[in-house]
Amino acid sequence: MTKKRCTGVLTFLLLAACLSSAQVPKPEDVLGFKVGTACKMADMNQIIDYFQKLEQASDRVIVREVGKTTEGNPFIVAIITSSANHRELEKFRVIQQKLADPRTITENQAEEYIANGKTVVMINCSIHASEIGASQMSIALAYDLAVSNDAATRHILDNVILLLVPMHNPDGIQMVADYYKKTLGTPYEGRRMPWLYQKYVGHDNNRDWYMFTQKETQLTITLHNAWHPHIILDMHQMGSRGARIFVPPYVDPYEPNVDPILRQEVAMMGTFIATELTAEGKGGVIHSAGFDAWTPARAYHHYHGGIRILTELASVNIATPVTIPFESLSSEVRKPSVRMPLPWMGGEWTLRDIVDYDYSAARAVLTNAAGLRRNWLRNFYRIHQKAVLPKEKPFAFLIPEEQADLPSAVWMMKVLQMGGVEIHRASRTFSTEGKAYPTGTSIIYMAQPYGGYAKALLEKQVYPEIRETPSGPLKTPYDVVAHTLPLLMGVETVTVDASFSADADLMESIKKPEGEISGENDAFGYVWGYSSNEDVIALNRLLKKGYEAWWMTEAFTAGGREYAPGTMMVAARPGLRADLQEMVKSLCVRFAAVAADPQVKTMTLKPVRLGLYKSWTASMDEGWTRWVLEQYELPYESVLDKDIRAGELHDRFDVLILPDMDERSIIRGLPENAAPAEYTGGIGEVGVAHIEKFVKAGGTLITLNQAAQFAVNRLHLGVTDVVRRVPRDRFYVPGSILKGLNRPGHPITFGFGRDAALFFRRSPVFSVSEGTGVVDYPSACFLSGWITGEEHLSGRSAIVDVPYEKGRVILIGFPVLYRGQSHGTFRYLFNAVYYGASGRLGLNRN
Repeated sequence: MTKKRCTGVLTFLLLAACLSSAQVPKPEDVLGFKVGTACKMADMNQIIDYFQKLEQASDRVIVREVGKTTEGNPFIVAIITSSANHRELEKFRVIQQKLADPRTITENQAEEYIANGKTVVMINCSIHASEIGASQMSIALAYDLAVSNDAATRHILDNVILLLVPMHNPDGIQMVADYYKKTLGTPYEGRRMPWLYQKYVGHDNNRDWYMFTQKETQLTITLHNAWHPHIILDMHQMGSRGARIFVPPYVDPYEPNVDPILRQEVAMMGTFIATELTAEGKGGVIHSAGFDAWTPARAYHHYHGGIRILTELASVNIATPVTIPFESLSSEVRKPSVRMPLPWMGGEWTLRDIVDYDYSAARAVLTNAAGLRRNWLRNFYRIHQKAVLPKEKPFAFLIPEEQADLPSAVWMMKVLQMGGVEIHRASRTFSTEGKAYPTGTSIIYMAQPYGGYAKALLEKQVYPEIRETPSGPLKTPYDVVAHTLPLLMGVETVTVDASFSADADLMESIKKPEGEISGENDAFGYVWGYSSNEDVIALNRLLKKGYEAWWMTEAFTAGGREYAPGTMMVAARPGLRADLQEMVKSLCVRFAAVAADPQVKTMTLKPVRLGLYKSWTASMDEGWTRWVLEQYELPYESVLDKDIRAGELHDRFDVLILPDMDERSIIRGLPENAAPAEYTGGIGEVGVAHIEKFVKAGGTLITLNQAAQFAVNRLHLGVTDVVRRVPRDRFYVPGSILKGLNRPGHPITFGFGRDAALFFRRSPVFSVSEGTGVVDYPSACFLSGWITGEEHLSGRSAIVDVPYEKGRVILIGFPVLYRGQSHGTFRYLFNAVYYGASGRLGLNRN
């Protein structure tokens, strides 16, 4: 080829590249401002619009709607790679699926896949919607990858498939943008919204990575499981006065089921990012600080062959710059250290700075992923090879078919299956460790790609003893330390260490059995036992249709069967049988006809006028409570500060729930400078008086966890929190599961056996001189997690029922609905609601 012809070809290629770039819209041409501009942010609709335009203009970008969010908005992903890779995208996805299960391929096939596959990187932006920097950065990153033709970008595009989720919480991005724009130029500019930035769970939306309760989590897992990314970059923000950015390595401890290869990859990638940012002159990059890798609630990926790289950027006031003098920074970041060799020197910190740091971190990840492509694929394969040939105990977990709460057992198995766990069903009786197990027993073998994930969720946790000093208190974990699903959900499981063989079939899906109706049509009524949460749904549906229903408060026998206190009965009337037949199609409830009135004491159950306090401090527990009440079809009305201050609560409500909030937040709420006047001030002293009047008139106040202190102090109850002032080195339970003992025959414990597993987190422990302890702690109460000072709980109460003139106060002293996970204790709240209403209405039938 002649020099002239070479020059001509080069000129053509450069011209083609320039024309291609010219056709791709710049972010500022679509948004009307440059990404990172102070006091400007792209909202959900603008971000979606830009990515759709980018897809139309570039053959490197495909935008897909994964599904709809909680609020019905599009949840999108941009798949970015070279045009050549796009033409074979499905081939590369299948390669990942094959490498994720070494049982299906030979070593030669694995080597071929490793040679030909691509590194898959997933970047999740701004799951916490007030941390908007990453969502804005995603626009700039996508644009550059779509138009740049330098060697480094080409290398990334040729070797990496990027799954870019520009908004991990689209609903929240829109809420934050709307509120920010509304308050721009006011004293409240850049302040936190007075409501949750996810409809139900707010900041807890990244604590949902093994329970999958929220739609956004489910959509993310669907995307993740389709691609099995090697690297997941999870981009967050933190406070403003520390480091500018945190990157891994994490601090100890790691959850023990995370593969050592993966732990080293996390450290390698984190320090690579830190090196690249420091080389660019970006100060304040810290690693090995604060954040651990213990709970799978934040790190689904660690159990699925991929690393989770958490970045935490120093925040601004949403999009409004902040100025931080060097001397105002925390002391640990004002001097060089091994963890942060180049300090940030203080000054103005802007959204543009956050975008720049986020962008550099993302490019560093992509550069590493491209340069070490074979390493990422080979280690991914090795991790799964080890998983399918485990050498440690246990051999399997068993889930008996007979369960006290079968719907919760099915829910748990569906959660495991969504996480890729294989569950087999025994097709005939088998024996292991000296015991026979019948047909229908579910078996979870550990020798499978995600056996470690199953083990992490099914075994009991023992948090390691890492102390701040040799004689000091336990080092504070970043989050909770117990996540044993069988305990949280009230499901019986069996751990089997010895190997065994069984005839069993892999379950493609987990199906909940239908309910049943037994007995004759001409019945006095129908009874159903009360052991599952779905029994409550049945009650709520029947009450909604206007049927008469009762709690049987004494044991009785009917049709040759014994029924415990707490059994429910609905009176027969025309149309009931047909309604029950329709109900059992979707609910696993067993109704039995009774020919005559059992002639025992009962408590009438009627629709409850239920109020749930909703503070403008944006309580996550209030959101979780709404979510659980809606799942179980228990109607409620949100009660705002102004409603309580207005009084006359007894005219509107039978029962009022205060979610897990401290006394000060309930009474004082947001300060005047935090939000517009309609959102500030809490319930005030006048609200306290109205709540007291409500209870005295016959209403029931139910407090959850820390809210107990409000009732104890303001209603002057004869109840004391005995651990409130105990020093942390003598009593400490960092989010763990403890045993409780139920008081038989009390309506709040209807449907429970003797023992219960309670999630304990920042919880009171009650000494009772007035009222009744309904659930107490035994002398040995530790089940999973960690506890210091177990002796402080012995004989004390977790739930207390206190009569208060015509009404009552029920103190539930633990997170009874904990993050939508503790199915095994949901019924304490349901029972308290119906028991509380029955007292007000005077509805004892006998």
